[in-house]
Amino acid sequence: MAQSEFVLRGVSTLVLWASVLSVLLTGWHPGYAIIIPVVGGIALWEFFGALHHKGLRTFRKSASAGGVFYLLVSWWLLSDRDRAAYHPTFELVCLLAFLLGVLSRQVFDRSQSTPVVTMGVTLLGMLYVPWLLNFVTRIAYHPRAEGHGHSLILYLLLVTKITDIGAYLTGRVFGKHKLLPEVSPKKTWEGFFGGLAFAVIASTLLVWALPGQLGMLQRPWTPLLALALAVVSVVGDLAESVVKRDTNVKDSGHIFPGIGGALDLVDSVLFTAPVLYL
Repeated sequence: MAQSEFVLRGVSTLVLWASVLSVLLTGWHPGYAIIIPVVGGIALWEFFGALHHKGLRTFRKSASAGGVFYLLVSWWLLSDRDRAAYHPTFELVCLLAFLLGVLSRQVFDRSQSTPVVTMGVTLLGMLYVPWLLNFVTRIAYHPRAEGHGHSLILYLLLVTKITDIGAYLTGRVFGKHKLLPEVSPKKTWEGFFGGLAFAVIASTLLVWALPGQLGMLQRPWTPLLALALAVVSVVGDLAESVVKRDTNVKDSGHIFPGIGGALDLVDSVLFTAPVLYL
């Protein structure tokens, strides 16, 4: 059973990576405009679905639609240098809209016994998924990237994913000491440090192989950057595990065989993207 799940996970990962690489290495702008809002919208829908499974009510439909709109318009603004000047204002307006929209929505919905909880978890979902995911778009069109934003995204995804793969393989072979058994019983300290090592190696090889495209990353500091990304990648994975464990769901969805849902796919990226952006 474990081997079958591993094979499914491997096949799904290969298909997904082939799709991502095709978007990054060829006419990636329109593809990117589709992928990020769609994945973000599905991931947010899954997050709210997990809460509903626990019996918590959210403003699932309106919040998910707002999240997709936010990601799509953000891409439209950032993808053009002239329009990008308006993005900070747009960001502020959206954050205010998230807050005021949820509060206003609750005013007209008096059928709930826990309105404060509903507003709180709805706002948490909008900040957790679309707002954090939007840092991927910020990196892709960062002025300092000088047209190589797609290479930065490639670096982000590879280091994040290889941390996960390294932790899984190392933990499977050498894992003995549990990391946080009350949150994720399968994760071990051996896997954690193995993931860190894999991340540093992957980062070093990428910067060496793509010196022109990743020139904005200062080579002497890339091992430390990789370590930071690897640590927050694990924290991001554990953060979703907390949600799944509390809501008693195994996977956020079933879109990707062997992996789970869209939220399972991007949980670590939601944490690593802001760190790389900063």
